[in-house]
Amino acid sequence: MISLTRTLRTANCRFYTKPSFTTIDKAEVQKFSDKAAEWWDPHGEFGMLQLLNPPRVAYVRDQLVSKEVAQTGKPFVGMKMLDIGCGGGLLSESLVRLGGQVVGADASLDNIKMAKLHAQQDPGLLKGPGSIDYRHSTAEDLLSQGEQFDVVMAMEIIEHVNQPLGFLRTCADLTRPGGNLFISTMSRTPISYLVTVLLAEKVLGMVHEGTHDWSKYIKSRELIDAIHSFGDEWEVNDARGIAWDPLCRKWRVSGRNGLIGIGGMESLEVNYIMRASKKA
Repeated sequence: MISLTRTLRTANCRFYTKPSFTTIDKAEVQKFSDKAAEWWDPHGEFGMLQLLNPPRVAYVRDQLVSKEVAQTGKPFVGMKMLDIGCGGGLLSESLVRLGGQVVGADASLDNIKMAKLHAQQDPGLLKGPGSIDYRHSTAEDLLSQGEQFDVVMAMEIIEHVNQPLGFLRTCADLTRPGGNLFISTMSRTPISYLVTVLLAEKVLGMVHEGTHDWSKYIKSRELIDAIHSFGDEWEVNDARGIAWDPLCRKWRVSGRNGLIGIGGMESLEVNYIMRASKKA
């Protein structure tokens, strides 16, 4: 098992505008391509991810705009946003409805086809002020094309790529000066193995067995250190745990910055989300 921290000690943290590497894990892409038809099925493979979407969208909104702007109903107007690893478009559609100019990119063509098909079923989605541009593309491809965004979101994807540090560096380079990078993922702790692999896959069958590779999970401290390694232009502004409430059947984001694991303990981390900003 190679952690992101170890990778930091052995890899060059700076990459050229046109990366000579790929972070795509072909087996992972195929895994999600095989499940593309289930993205919008509330009883399917991605039912829990659908439930996670509202709190993570609310987190992004609250981190980016004031309460007054949030109450307008279109808080992301004028923002160019990237949803990398967009899957079937769960997050992308929500961002568009809130006014964002969204690029949804995924390495799986089947996922992009499903995202486009679902978007076409809602004519109101494309009436503006938001817009959606789905692309069968990778983060490295977008960077090589000179793209940059006000907001880059890598939600539940970094644990599915090869070379996570390279992927993170690419996402950082896709963020314009003055922009923000959002990441959500799972921490490599014993409790996360218990919850996401043993219970969710093997006991309860909430997702297919093999969906998660616990060895690819990244602890919050490792991710924070990785972002800081990119230089003084980067600052991690906020990091919070995300917990499942089985009684209310809701995901809940921690009420304060820094509260990631239960009781603040790193060994009790499972899911978390964070925002990092790039100086103008």
